[in-house]
Parts: sequence; C-alpha cells; structure tokens
Amino acid sequence: MYFQLKPPSISKIRAKFIIEKLGNYPRNIDNINLFFTGRTGAGKTTLSNRLLGSDYFLSTGHQDCTKEINLIEFPIGLKCFDTPGVCSDELLENYNRVALGINQIEDCPIVEDLTLARYRENCSAPQEENLSISEFVNLEFQPDLIYYLIAPEKLFTRGDRQYLRDLLKFNQNVIYVFNMFVNKQTGMNYFAKDANIQDTATQILKVHHKVLGKHSQPVIIGVNCFTGEGISDLLHESEIMLKGNKGQLFKELIQYQQQQTPDEYVNQVKQELIRLYAHAACQKATGSDTCDQPLHLLSYSLFDFIVSLPIQSDQDDNSIPEQVKNIVSDVFDNPIVEKRSESLADKFEYLIRSKEYIFTERIEYFNQLIKTSVFDIQKQAYDLRNQEFEEWEIEKESVKQKLDEDWDSILAIIQKLDKLNTLLESLNQEIEELIDEYNPRIDANNSRYLDISSRRHNFNSRFDRWKDRLDKYNANIDRINRSSSRLTYESKRSLDRESDYLEQERSSIKSEDSYIESLETEYQKNVECLKEEKATIQTQIDQRDAKKEEYGRQKKLLLNKLKEYNLLKKNAQDESKFWFEVIKYFNDELSALDDKIEQRIEEINLHIQKIRNPLSKDYLEKFTTIEDAIDELQELINRCLDEMAVFENQIFTFNQELNYCIFKVNINKMVTQVLQKTTEHYFDETGQFEYRFSHYHYFGKHGITVLLALTTMIFFDIAQDYDFFYSDLLQKVENLGSFPENPTEAQIYNLLSCNYSLLFEPAFDNKIKQAVMTN
Repeated sequence: MYFQLKPPSISKIRAKFIIEKLGNYPRNIDNINLFFTGRTGAGKTTLSNRLLGSDYFLSTGHQDCTKEINLIEFPIGLKCFDTPGVCSDELLENYNRVALGINQIEDCPIVEDLTLARYRENCSAPQEENLSISEFVNLEFQPDLIYYLIAPEKLFTRGDRQYLRDLLKFNQNVIYVFNMFVNKQTGMNYFAKDANIQDTATQILKVHHKVLGKHSQPVIIGVNCFTGEGISDLLHESEIMLKGNKGQLFKELIQYQQQQTPDEYVNQVKQELIRLYAHAACQKATGSDTCDQPLHLLSYSLFDFIVSLPIQSDQDDNSIPEQVKNIVSDVFDNPIVEKRSESLADKFEYLIRSKEYIFTERIEYFNQLIKTSVFDIQKQAYDLRNQEFEEWEIEKESVKQKLDEDWDSILAIIQKLDKLNTLLESLNQEIEELIDEYNPRIDANNSRYLDISSRRHNFNSRFDRWKDRLDKYNANIDRINRSSSRLTYESKRSLDRESDYLEQERSSIKSEDSYIESLETEYQKNVECLKEEKATIQTQIDQRDAKKEEYGRQKKLLLNKLKEYNLLKKNAQDESKFWFEVIKYFNDELSALDDKIEQRIEEINLHIQKIRNPLSKDYLEKFTTIEDAIDELQELINRCLDEMAVFENQIFTFNQELNYCIFKVNINKMVTQVLQKTTEHYFDETGQFEYRFSHYHYFGKHGITVLLALTTMIFFDIAQDYDFFYSDLLQKVENLGSFPENPTEAQIYNLLSCNYSLLFEPAFDNKIKQAVMTN
C-alpha cells in the first residue's frame, strides 16, 4: 500500500476554534439551539459544516437518516440539530416535525418514538437515546433559530407550503436560505433562474403572510453553501433574529473560526505536502518500466490530494446574495395577487411549461455540456494519445538513427585499428629483418675490431722490440765511434747483419703499420655504415612506436565510443519502454473511462425516458382532482431536476477524470526523467562494455523537486518550459542545504519544515486560504 496523505479537515479546524472560543465564556451561558431543516439534498449538512464544522462530530459515527435526530453538542453554549429531510418521504417528515415541535401529518405513519444521536467532541461514537415523543418534548430543545434550506430551482410544491405553514405556527425565528446550485468546477449557476427564485419567494411570502400576517416579512438570504458566498449576510440576519446575548455569542463564535481557520488550514496543508516530499526523497526506483513505481504513486496521491482541496475560483464576486436580494425585494414590493379561479389552471400550465423546458432546453443544454465537457475532451485525449505514440515512434527512429551513426563511427575506428594493426605487423617484420641483417654485421665488425686491436697490439710490441734493438744498435755504434780500437772483422759483420735486420724489420713494420691502418680505415667505414643502418632501424622503430601510440589512442577512443554507445542504447531502451508504458497506461485508463461514461449516458437516457413516459396526453385522466395531478407532476419534475443535478455533477466529474487522465501523461513523463536521473548503469570494463546491472539512488532532491513542480503546476496552471521551470525549482531545493546520502524521512522532514518560505510562495498561501474564507 503506497503512502497515504491525510487531507486536513476544515470541519475539525472550524469546530476546534469554536470550542476554543467557547472556552473563554462562563459555563452558565444560555445555549443556542440551532436547527437545520429542508428537503433532502437542499444543503442542510453543508451549511452546518461551513458554519460550525459539524462533520467533525458526525464523522465519529454512522448517521441513520431514517429516524435519527442528530444533535451536535459543543461543550457549552451551542447545540446544533440536523433533522431528516421533508417533502419527499412522509415518515421522514414526521420525524422532522417531531424534532421541531410541529404537528405530524395525520394521513402518514405516525411517529411514536425516535432516536436522539448526541455527537460530542472526542467521542468514538454518538450517544444514542431511544425516546418517546413526550420524553423528547420534555428535553425542551426549543429552537432559537431555524435555517430552512431551499433549492430554488426546485418547484415549491403543495407539500412544501403545508410544511411551512405548520412550521411557522410553532416557530417564527426562521431564515430561508436559498442554496443556489453553483457548479463546483465552473462556478456557474445552471439551474436556478430568476423566474425560479421569484416563484419560490412568492410562495414563501404568501404562506408567511397568511400565517403571521402581512406585517411580518420573511428573511430570505441567497447563499452558496459550498463556497460560502452570502454567509456574511446570513450571519448578520442570524444575529438580529437571535437578539441580545445569544445573537452576540453566535456572531463572535462564527467570526472567530472564520478568522483563525484559514491560517491553520494552510499550515496543515503544507505539513502534509512536506511529509509527502520527505517520503519521496527516501524512495528509489524499482527497476520496473510500469507506471506504478513509488514516485508514480506518490505523484498520483499528490494530485488527488490537491484536487480534493475545496479551492475556490477567483470569480466569486458576491453576485449570488445580490441576485437573490434584488429578486426578493421586487417580489416583496410587488406581491402578485392571485385569482382563485385562475390559480389551478395557471399552475398546471406553469408545470407543463416546466416539463417542456426540461425536455427541450435542458436536454439541449446537456447535449452541449456532454459535447464540450466530455466528448471534446475525449477527442483531445485520443489526439494526445496518438500524438504521443507518433512522437514515440519518431523518437525511437531518431535514436535508432543516432545509434546507427554511432555504430558506423565505431566501425570506422575498428577499420582504422585493423589498418594500423596491419601496418604495425609490417613494420615489425621489416624491423626484424633489418635487425637480423644488422646484428651479424655488428658481430663481424666487432670480431674484426678485435682482430685489428690484437694485430695493433702485436705490432706495437714488435715495434717496441725493434725500437729497443735499434736503440741498442745505435748505442753500440756510438760507443765504437768513440773508441779508438779497430773493429774486428767479426764485429763488423755482426754490426752489418744487425743493421740489415733493423732495416729489414723497419720496412716490415712500416708495411705492417700500413696494412693495419688500412684495416682500421675499413673498420671505420663499416662502423659508419652500421651507424646508418642503426639509424634506419631506429627510424623504423620510432615510426612503429608512433603507430603504436596512435593505435592505443584509437583503441581508447573505441572503448569510450563503445561505452557511450551502450549507455545511449541502454538509456534509449529504458526511455522507450517508459514512454510506451506511459502511453499504454494512458490508453488503458482512457478506455476504462470511456466505458464508464458510455454506461452512465445510457443510464441517464433510460431514466429520462422513464420520466417522459408518464407525462402523456392522458396524464390528467389518472387523477380524481387537478390538485392531485399538479402535486404529482411537481414531484416528477423535482425528481427529474434532482437526477439532472446528479448527472451534471457526474459530467463534470467525468470532465475532471478525463483532464486528470491527460495530466497524468505529463506526470508520468516527469517521473520518468527523475527515474533516469537517479539510475546509474554499470557496464563490463573489458571487451564490448556490455551492460551488467543498474544501481538505483535515492530520489532525494529530484524527488522533492518533481513533486514541488507538480504542486505548483496543479495550483497555478504553469505553462512555461518545463525543463527551465524544473531547473529553477531544483535550485531552490539545493539551496535548502546538503542532502544525506542515506536519508531518513525524519531528516528530510526537519530540513523542509524549516524552509517553508523557500518552498512555498505567498501566492500559494493565498490560493489555499480561498478554500476556507467566506465572503
């Protein structure tokens, strides 16, 4: 079961302040006995509730409308009596007559006992007393003031006139309250025409004068019991009629609750909204595609809560009491003198005209009303459904095209990677071949270097040895040249041989040195060649490494593209499923509503036909007197008007349900955005980045923002761009402070309740106050 909002009870608030005000008075003040009477459905309970909050007491138990007299007892000073209806059920009327001390209708079942149901504050059930008529009379509930509720669009029949005559014989403190039927949805008065008001006022005036004399003028006040229009005039006349302390007490009680109730009601509405917002912030998506996730249900609950508030239109201009006052004044100033000989014929002719009016103008009106309030809205709804479906198809195709383009981009990267990979393989092969050629030549050159080095080393040793022998030879020559002794033949031959050897060795060394130098020159050439080959290989390696880097970049780009593609694809799939579910949900609700509307129209057509059938040309032949025919015809017309009033309300209920059905499309689309904002998808970080699972975050500030946006839209019919509107509200919510990662409802409620002024504009308060303020 999803979160339940508790709409504030205006009745409870009004009763609370009346009880609070009564606490300031002494305990022994005189009680005001206030009675409400009239036909069933005339508005007795509605007016009682608006003035005193009587529903607060009556909600504690079941009301038995057949034989109970409901007594609402305040702690001190005030008793309010809600009586059974009159002029429709004769037994019920006798219960009503007993309550007001009027003689019972003798031709009807006589009431010998009744039940008095006492409703008190803080009682779980009414205290019921079964009383005989004498026991009830002994309680001395003498009326101080009687509100006689009348629906002037109904015919004031012979039964009404008889009841009024009997009432006035026993009670003169009667205020006639014309409860003008004004449609709650449009504020327009559909039934009570000027002629209806004039006729009813005339009938009342005649009875009033006949019973109390022409010096006594009836007090007739026009009131809209639903909106409160005309209440101020009613209170003024009530104070005058009650007189003295009772009149002052009654005025102070009503004025006090009227002053205090609006602010208290606004505060309680805000508390409920804050409670809902806090609950939403602590919820998560469920992973379902359907329109019954927590945030959907909370949004529906919010809508039901707001539309249930009795918020008035801004069109109230006190026109109802003025309209009634002007017509009644004209009736009082220009009373119609009725000739008895013409009376019955005129009445019957008037009833026939009323009948024709019902079956011509009223049916035509209903046909037009059904067209504009139901059929036209149905067409709008189906047009919207078709439009949403077309947009869904277009968006699906657009996303598919985008995914195809992205996939083509991915394929292009893959192709580029394949080319780079082929090029890298080719470069690696070339480098390997070059290295395979280079390395043996390096080895050979290194070996050659070792040989040259060894040869140079041997050469140097040889040269050193030759140099040592040369030095020794030269030393011997120097010594011989300094000696005066003659060389021997052998010594000379030895020197010659040494000289020849040294000369021969020098020539050999020189040849060896030249040869070694040529080897070294050739080696150096090989070294330069090898350097060039190495540089060529390094160039190839650098080129390969550059391609490797490019390959890495492209691989990274490919992975990012794949991740983006899969994320886009997942989000697109989710959005498409959500959107389709929105359309499906809308279509299912619309179809169910169509069936209900069609069934109800068939029922009303059958009902009208049943009413039409008795009104045939031979109608009068069924009755012994024309008076009986007139009475029966009056009741038939009144029942028809009752049924039409019910049907008109149903038409506007259908209108509201159709508009709600349409509005739900926006609700569900708004919720879808929040679901996507608070859902995080995870993908495999290797390979193709395939989707693995989703994590659902708390709705948090987004949950609060979407409900705040819905609240504002419903109250003020916001038409601006939603994304901009949402961003503006989100900024407000973010300005409240930081939101915990794992929030609790208590945390969020405390955060929000400290920031009423940031969440709700003054216009919001004023709009709600209209629900309880009276004119």
